[in-house]
Amino acid sequence: MENFLDNAQRILDVAQAAGSNGNEEFALIVGPDGGLHFIMESPVSLEAASVYAGARSAYRVTRSRTGIRVEGKTFGQQCVLEQRNIRAELFRDQALYLTA
Repeated sequence: MENFLDNAQRILDVAQAAGSNGNEEFALIVGPDGGLHFIMESPVSLEAASVYAGARSAYRVTRSRTGIRVEGKTFGQQCVLEQRNIRAELFRDQALYLTA
């Protein structure tokens, strides 16, 4: 369990350091041999990707203007780590009201 959470934290750190402004979603599958397999720009369920690849663990990374989210699944365990961009939520580009 500890390696699983450490890996999720490392993935979140790398995704945060990459610093993209666009919306992105991808899956990262850790195979039985420890190899990494990325599934880019395609919505995929972690369960399906894990079964297809025979994975030890699978992670989904979702990056948007409001933050970064990493979901992980492995042998009956799951985790969610999220880094929210408070500035983006406080200083929105769009008004939260209508002027009549």
